[in-house]
Amino acid sequence: QYAYILPDYSAIAIELQGIVRHNVQCIERIRILNIVFKLLAGLGILMALFGIGLDVLPGTNPGLNLPQALLIIASLLLSVIAFRLRSADVRRRVLGNAGKYFAPGLLIAFVTFLVLEFVLVAIGISTYFPPEIPETIFDPVSWWGCDEAGCHYIYDETVAACENGELSGRMCIVNRQGFHDTQDFAAGDDFDGRMRILMLGDSFTFGYKAEIGKSYVETIEANFPQSIVWNAGIPASGTNQALASFRAAAPVLQPQLTILGFYSNDFYDNSMPMDSWLWGVNWLNKRFAIRQYRVDRLGNAMKLDNRTLYYRMHNVDPPANEMARLIGTTRLGALALHLIDAVRGLFSDSCDLCFERQVNVTREYLMTLRDLAVEQDTALLVLLIPHRDDIDAPSRLYQTAVQLMGELGIPWLDPVHALDVELDYAPKPDVHWNNAGHQKIGAMLSGCLGVFEISGALADCEQVEMPSSGKSET
Repeated sequence: QYAYILPDYSAIAIELQGIVRHNVQCIERIRILNIVFKLLAGLGILMALFGIGLDVLPGTNPGLNLPQALLIIASLLLSVIAFRLRSADVRRRVLGNAGKYFAPGLLIAFVTFLVLEFVLVAIGISTYFPPEIPETIFDPVSWWGCDEAGCHYIYDETVAACENGELSGRMCIVNRQGFHDTQDFAAGDDFDGRMRILMLGDSFTFGYKAEIGKSYVETIEANFPQSIVWNAGIPASGTNQALASFRAAAPVLQPQLTILGFYSNDFYDNSMPMDSWLWGVNWLNKRFAIRQYRVDRLGNAMKLDNRTLYYRMHNVDPPANEMARLIGTTRLGALALHLIDAVRGLFSDSCDLCFERQVNVTREYLMTLRDLAVEQDTALLVLLIPHRDDIDAPSRLYQTAVQLMGELGIPWLDPVHALDVELDYAPKPDVHWNNAGHQKIGAMLSGCLGVFEISGALADCEQVEMPSSGKSET
């Protein structure tokens, strides 16, 4: 009869269980938030250390630049804010004041953005993407062309360009076949009684960065005045260009010796068509050269449209969408995008498929040149040209080039141990030899040519590496 006045303990128990469950969930959320903010604080410190450490990475210039300084400051701010938000009281105050200070904070952020943008404009920071695309981005030059002899200068147009000051220096030393030589590639009555040498290669063979008369080819010519030396070197070209030049010049010259200068970027150049370079005058009336192809991740060369070429002339890829373009047309956005590019470059994967394809294509060109040299009854020698970084530790590209010569049975000269990074190379970022480097290589080759002129065998030259297998010299 007293049952109706007894409390409902089951209902109280259920309510207590709900309260306990809620408290446990709150405690768990607090614990998770504390862990998250600790991780964010640690991440901020790591990012700041990474920004500071960019100065000690290989290939970087010492001294803080603006994007690097912004990364360090932003990282430290992230770390401080995350560390403060570990406190539940701080979080409650922040959330409580969020609505109150949202509008003023938004206005302050907008004004700060404008001020920083004007400051970056004043100090000369450029945008990441160009603001607009002109109707005509370039006009092709008249003094450059490609035919069955590969790509080369056009004699009459080059002479005219030199007379009006458009071209100067080595570019104005050109024969009627469009190559960098003072003599035409034409047969002479005295060929039979003289040693004949055909030089193939890129800008090193062309003589770039050497004073006129001091390139390694000109050093050979000075040391062997009774010999005929034809220089078919074309800047920014690969073995495909050398092959075309050989087919055009060798039947006329009938050389006893052909020397191919092989540089590590020839692997990449060989993956491109010979006419991959566009020489033109841009919308600012300045001369420029740009690749009209790019290589995809499978190593295939793809021709670029005018829009992409215009962006590539600004050293960027076209924006993925309109939002990305708008961000890239601001200075602050440009800093952020350049920073993203730098980080992406540090962690990007190497394209092994691209490299394998480049090696295979290069192998085919070298095999063809080797076989044509045999048919033409000329000895073939490859001059391996080291990058400045190869002097201390030969790169994968350089080692691959050495392996290819041995595999294909082509004699080669490896000057990596004879060159000095400080004395024989032009100042960075240039990768070419200076006068001293050119003359040192010219002296080495001259010594071998003296031996070859007497014995007719490259193997008699101590500096020449002879392959242990495969086809050897004729």
